[in-house]
Amino acid sequence: MNPNMIGSFNLWGEVRDGIQELAPESWKHEITEAIDLDLLSQVLKSGNLDIGYCGKILEFALVTLQRLSSPAKEDEMKALHQKLLKELAETCQTQDELKHPHIAAMIKGLRSVLEQIQALKQEISKVRIRMMEPLLTGPAGLDYLRKAFANHYGSDLDACISLPLTMQWLSSVKNSEDQEWEEHQSSLFSLKSHGSSSKVSVPFTTLRTGGSFLVKTNGSAMGSTSVASETDNKQPEPECTGERIDLLVRLGLLKIVSGVSGLTKETLPETFMLNLSRLRAVQAEIQKMIVISTSILVYRQSLLMERAVNSIAEMESILSERCNKLSRVLDRVDDVGIEEIVQVVGGFSEDDDEKHKPRKLVMARMLAKSLQAGDPVFEKVSRAVYLALRGIVLGGSGPCGRKLSEMSLRPIGAVMLAERVVAAAEVLVVAAAVSTGVHRPWYITLTDNM
Repeated sequence: MNPNMIGSFNLWGEVRDGIQELAPESWKHEITEAIDLDLLSQVLKSGNLDIGYCGKILEFALVTLQRLSSPAKEDEMKALHQKLLKELAETCQTQDELKHPHIAAMIKGLRSVLEQIQALKQEISKVRIRMMEPLLTGPAGLDYLRKAFANHYGSDLDACISLPLTMQWLSSVKNSEDQEWEEHQSSLFSLKSHGSSSKVSVPFTTLRTGGSFLVKTNGSAMGSTSVASETDNKQPEPECTGERIDLLVRLGLLKIVSGVSGLTKETLPETFMLNLSRLRAVQAEIQKMIVISTSILVYRQSLLMERAVNSIAEMESILSERCNKLSRVLDRVDDVGIEEIVQVVGGFSEDDDEKHKPRKLVMARMLAKSLQAGDPVFEKVSRAVYLALRGIVLGGSGPCGRKLSEMSLRPIGAVMLAERVVAAAEVLVVAAAVSTGVHRPWYITLTDNM
């Protein structure tokens, strides 16, 4: 069989399977008879493509898709199909350009049908989600999820046996629970007593091995994502009141995503198995923030050593611009190396490679060292990002939590990342709230036995 014929036969099989998957049970016999793969195989093997026969099958597929679509889209589907048939007819007439125009037209038509099948599947999925929405929101949604969890893991009375990973996770959080809460309360007290803007911290000087720069500490000079400038009308996530289950789950989630090792099903608590991809995304975001913060610190040090700026305002303007550029690169590219980061942060162009090579090498060495676990800079930055996240996770995403977060970011010169911190932390707060509502009986059993 001609390779093109084999390809078209496989496409016919995909079309039939796709339509049958969408169609009611009562239609399936009609579809199987209309798109008879055995007969099609014989026709294609003969080498003489029966355009009339294949055209009728293609038209059947298009009409069936129209029947499966919503009535509101009927006119749109008809117009789309008429346009497709016209294009296929034109393709069949391009004898000079294509060696097998009829086969090309058939393959083009089949691919178009497959695209429409996928679009219809997505539309149906959206409808199903909308239908399920009343069941999955509010108290009814929590009941639904609770029953589903119980069906899978058993009664909450057996939690110590059925949820070993969750037990281990909560036990590890319990060891630092009191200290974390006391630190949070102390930060809140300090914030309310003195205000977060009474004194602006200068980025820490671990990297300052050379050069001197007079840094003014007036608040207006520092680049900041101000709470007052927040224009999002979305309701902020609530703060933690200290209720034990809520506190344990919030802190536990924060510690999970703050780990260096990637999250896997084998290590994730059973109560968060459905959130694996979401938590992985937050973990990746945290690691990006650590890389960005460290890179900006390294570049800040480079500017200080070379006395390349004349004022703190100029410094912060440059750093903010480079931070935004690096953020876009890291969001777009999965695996960015040290050299690429230095290129972006340093604002180097390829034309100046030789001129700036010594400077780039120094920055690359400093950055590589500073991103190693155990390095003082890495530990300092990681801790600052953790505390910034904790400010939102425990303090909520309202003004108070945001100020706590900014206070933690300011010593490492990363206040420009405040909104990224808020977005990541809000995911954790929502996940914790849902889990606490769904899994509270199991959590109570586990904590009572710790």
